Amino acid sequence: MRQLSKNQTPADLTLTIPTPIMKPKVSVLIPTYNYARFLDEAIQSVLAQTYTDFELLIMDNCSTDNTEAVVRPYLQDPRVTYYKNEKNLGLVGNWNKCLDHARGEYIKFLCADDKFHPHLLEKFVAVMEAYPSVMLVTSYNTYFGDRNRERVRPFTGLVNGQEARKHMISEGGKNWIGEPSAVMFRSSGLAVGHFNPKLVALIDKEYWLRLLTMGDCYVIPESLSYFRWHDSAQTAKVRNKMYERTFEVYHYITSIKKFNQEKRINDIPNLDQMIRMRASRVAALVYRTLPFIFRPDYRQVFLRAWQIGKQEHVMFHPLERLVRGEASLKGNKK
Repeated sequence: MRQLSKNQTPADLTLTIPTPIMKPKVSVLIPTYNYARFLDEAIQSVLAQTYTDFELLIMDNCSTDNTEAVVRPYLQDPRVTYYKNEKNLGLVGNWNKCLDHARGEYIKFLCADDKFHPHLLEKFVAVMEAYPSVMLVTSYNTYFGDRNRERVRPFTGLVNGQEARKHMISEGGKNWIGEPSAVMFRSSGLAVGHFNPKLVALIDKEYWLRLLTMGDCYVIPESLSYFRWHDSAQTAKVRNKMYERTFEVYHYITSIKKFNQEKRINDIPNLDQMIRMRASRVAALVYRTLPFIFRPDYRQVFLRAWQIGKQEHVMFHPLERLVRGEASLKGNKK
């Protein structure tokens, strides 16, 4: 891990220990990879906050663009620290590296292509201070760029943590809490661990569910963060990847069960049924990819699906559903 001071050039980058300022109330974390074209706007939105007791950590995941040049002018502000990984750690690895360096009582992510409303930190911190039972705060947010609309939440104000978990885990439950740029949580929540490296598209949702075992949620009914929608967004790339979401949802549900078992939580009684249903959908990939098994990419999907289907004892469920007319091997009916 390399830290760039304001007087260094990229060629001078060495492993150094930053001089800490007084422990901040909030750690704002910007993980980034080759997003120099958006990063300046993101940083400015943090430094323009009406609430100023924060540190800003920029975690560069070994970018090859001009990220260092964009960051350099902001290092004159003692609240700003820049790190560059020696090698690319992957999306989740870089998020977790951000958590390792955070020193604030409250943690606030900002994706490098997003931005904050000027009053976001002020209003989020006020909620945290007023409601000691709240583990995480979110708000409405606005999409901008290729899409422009406000995203609201199904709840407002104080939401019981257990009820929020049930609503999100239920079949078809969406991540209504929002993306990392929309959420603040207490650093004490790190007791549940870091982001799950086995996940790709549901990383944040699974983490919010774990945090909600430690406290409540509060929803501010105002758009206080802005989510940039563009073709190069990593989440958009994930959604377009063939078959990955089928595996992803299965791993997401199994990770919830594992966490509940470790913490001896039994607030979702139908988890086993949900796992078998998702495993059955994974097993269906065995039959869909079998005609193309000579191709390496399909063979990989086949082997992964076979292993899960066998492990969960659902290998023949897709065929049974097909016989009953409940499904097609080309796709699953809701």
